[in-house]
Amino acid sequence: NWIKPIQEQNEDYAEEMRGISEGAGIDLGKIAMLNARYEITFGLMKDDAQKFNAHHEPDGCTTFGALPEATKNSHTILGQNWDWLSGIYGHTVVTKIKNNNKPDLLFYTEAGIVGGKMGLNEYGIGLVENGLVSEFDGHNKYKKPFHLRCREVLEGTTINDAMATVLSTPRVCSANFVIGHADGEIINFEASPNAVSTHFPLNGLITHSNHFLDARHGISQMEKLNPSTLFRANRLDKLLRKNMGKLETKHYQLALSDHFGFPNSICRHIDESLEPSKQTMTNASFVIDLNERQMKVSNGPPCENSYQTYTI
Repeated sequence: NWIKPIQEQNEDYAEEMRGISEGAGIDLGKIAMLNARYEITFGLMKDDAQKFNAHHEPDGCTTFGALPEATKNSHTILGQNWDWLSGIYGHTVVTKIKNNNKPDLLFYTEAGIVGGKMGLNEYGIGLVENGLVSEFDGHNKYKKPFHLRCREVLEGTTINDAMATVLSTPRVCSANFVIGHADGEIINFEASPNAVSTHFPLNGLITHSNHFLDARHGISQMEKLNPSTLFRANRLDKLLRKNMGKLETKHYQLALSDHFGFPNSICRHIDESLEPSKQTMTNASFVIDLNERQMKVSNGPPCENSYQTYTI
């Protein structure tokens, strides 16, 4: 059911899905469902939260943005830990795209998903994100999927283009988008199906986790399934502020490796008490330098893995 809606909203994206389908020998309908997996899984999370009965441990991403006044090199930096099912580990890719009529891109994604998640483009526009769950999720059927929206943010040639992608159409499910520009601006967008609220860095720094800060989105649901969201963003903020004005990679990695609340910490590890199908972990950690057009990625938790550097 997702093939036609995606094709109607972005033919280029649909064409890349067809290429993956043909190259992998997998039915296009399955590839389309994979590209709408956020809407499918987070729709379940809303139901789980209302029933207090989780299908699996929920997403636990923690993000940050640092303005030039906070960083040692006076660059604009985005970063995050991406926490998701441990079974995904080893099935993700860093993708570099050279375009003739769109910006060149560098992003991280799950194999088979066309749209990036965390990444940046040649114009110095970058994105990190968090999963959110509201009581209104699922009311808008077959609207632009989250991963397509992420891809279109990264394809923006101006910050206005990138923001418009978040703001212009209703959503199936909620999400948080942290969009930054190399010229020294970062804006956080909390988006529920029919509303968007904005937050800006405080004294050069902003952090976010998996619950709504703005009550206008209705009752935030994720904390019912993942209470750690209530401390992770504040703790990351506190850890990073210890080195304001001199923040660099070692500080980001140390903060993103924090184990307070283990295993449901900023640096998330498998809870062995859960069934394998319900286990989650930090699959990757990111530090994105928008001025250098550079993305550092750890293949797994940053407490155990060094960052590999990729550039556009």
